[in-house]
Amino acid sequence: MKKIAIAILSLLITCSCESFLDVEKLGVNTIEGFFSTIEGLKSAGVGLHSELLEFYDNVYLKMGDVQGDKVYALRSNAGEAILLVYDFESLESHDGGFPYTAWNKGYNVITNANEIILYAPKLLEKYPRQAEVVNTELGYAYFVRGCVLFNLCNIYSQPYDFTSDASHLGVVPVSQIPSFEDKLARASIGKCYDRVIKDLETALEYFGDDTVPSVYYASGLACEAMLARVYLYMKDYESAAKYSSLVMSKVSLTPRSSYVDMFRQAQNTPGEAIFRLNTYDEGASMRSLCDPTGNQDIRPDEDFVNTFSDDDIRKKLMTFVGEKEDDPYEGEVFSAVCKYLPYKGIEAAKENRRADHFVLRVSEMYLIHAEALCLGKEKDLKAAEDDVKAIRARALGVDPGSIALSYSNAAELDRIIQEERAKELCFEGHRFFDLKRRHEDIIRSDKTSSNCKKLTWPSYRYAMPIAHLEMQANPYMVQTEGYNEAMEQ
Repeated sequence: MKKIAIAILSLLITCSCESFLDVEKLGVNTIEGFFSTIEGLKSAGVGLHSELLEFYDNVYLKMGDVQGDKVYALRSNAGEAILLVYDFESLESHDGGFPYTAWNKGYNVITNANEIILYAPKLLEKYPRQAEVVNTELGYAYFVRGCVLFNLCNIYSQPYDFTSDASHLGVVPVSQIPSFEDKLARASIGKCYDRVIKDLETALEYFGDDTVPSVYYASGLACEAMLARVYLYMKDYESAAKYSSLVMSKVSLTPRSSYVDMFRQAQNTPGEAIFRLNTYDEGASMRSLCDPTGNQDIRPDEDFVNTFSDDDIRKKLMTFVGEKEDDPYEGEVFSAVCKYLPYKGIEAAKENRRADHFVLRVSEMYLIHAEALCLGKEKDLKAAEDDVKAIRARALGVDPGSIALSYSNAAELDRIIQEERAKELCFEGHRFFDLKRRHEDIIRSDKTSSNCKKLTWPSYRYAMPIAHLEMQANPYMVQTEGYNEAMEQ
């Protein structure tokens, strides 16, 4: 059923003539028929989850870390598309790489969400007793649309406060199935964020103030967590602190004893997840990128690994030991990002071995809360310090009261928070976007294999170019600032 849902929901994209955002009316009767039953709607939700996984697994997680300063790319293994991103050499003409892929996959997800948002309300009239099911699917569609629009802004735009009034270019905040008459132009980053917040708030209304019925499906809690992240990127620290605090009051941190298994044995250890993506029979792209027994493309930067003490549980997720099924690698030790590498010997059935991708988890909320309290107008450095201590104490296996943080002002505590954030959330798609939103330079270690040792803020290369195919097909599309000049050089 999932395969059918994906095929039908992707119809409007695959039938389009040129632009990723142009939509033909071909097949509309088939789609209306698909959405004429509750089972069809539920299948559409499963298909949307799969499309979201495709976007995260193939695009967003890679762009969030490969462009950062904690990854070492193996140039002999990594493909051209990864290396162009790693070296900050992506151009409009690279239609076979991430300028094309990120846009295409991102708007594929948004189009699928828009289909649910368009057709689901009609089912409320037809099946009023199924209101709870319909509202849940609508909430999920609004959540996903807001989430992916925010992600696309992170990829193709400069950060929210790049201009004082957020008037610089964002992306295209598509909120309906467009027709040929629609002018599909980029809106300001301010208008894009307005749409993101409205979508998340609408999703929250549909879900209600619930907990997490399933970590593989969005919830009111997921909406609150995502709002905390969005407000942090906007530097609305009061709102970021409010929403992160709400989430922290509802879900506990995973204990140290289950920390590694939370990533590598996801089917048995859900942990502190708020929302994650089920990789049951998909999600192999990040696994392939990191697997040292295959064609490993990336590994943790050596200097970064050395910042972890030996008693830090998080260091275990950067060391891979070959298992029995990995002959001839059994017993060999490799430097690897293990957050996407499931244990093999734990589960007899291969299909049950999963390292499901996190989209939102509670540890991030502690770090958002700490940063917001440290940098906001109403500072509370003691509470921010306590948040950091909770994360660090769990990692080291000690009582938070035994942790001592040395700082004399908010700026110094903020630096401690960022160091802890880099360690806790490494290789989960955050690092580059964190440096970008904070207007910081990208500084790789002396051992980096990248052709770009340092990218100094500000630079047009903090935002991805719009692909040539989209520029050519859409007369209303405007290129990301700086790339027209780069093409001419």
